Amino acid sequence: RCMMDSDDEVRDRATFYLNVLQQRQIALNAAYIFNGLTVSVPGMEKALHQYTLEPSDKPFDMKTVPLATAPIFEQKAEIALVTSKPEKVAPSRQDIFQDQLAAVPEFKTLGPLFKSSEPVQLTEAETEYFVRCIKHVFTNHIVFQ
Repeated sequence: RCMMDSDDEVRDRATFYLNVLQQRQIALNAAYIFNGLTVSVPGMEKALHQYTLEPSDKPFDMKTVPLATAPIFEQKAEIALVTSKPEKVAPSRQDIFQDQLAAVPEFKTLGPLFKSSEPVQLTEAETEYFVRCIKHVFTNHIVFQ
């Protein structure tokens, strides 16, 4: 079913992984499926594009592609462990909604805010009036703003 998907990336990945699995080589499976890509995807895209622009008799060499860097959230986690002074964190959207709803006397009896949804557009952008709704979920109640 994935091989017939309308998305090119899904079809390409399905074909690639199917071919790797059909070869039934444990080392190949470990290298390409379990460990994933260790190269930079934008770097590989650029290298492949450059390879297609310049005709060559040599096959494409993956060693020319730069290695991937650690994801940003992992780098931030490592940096956070090194620094010892606490950072001032900006209030989240959830905290802002909690404060706004707590200011309304009628909502104080509803208890703590569980979750607020993203704003949903209720009218089309071209209309005269612009209406959007945010759903606030409490333990036993839902408030539509």
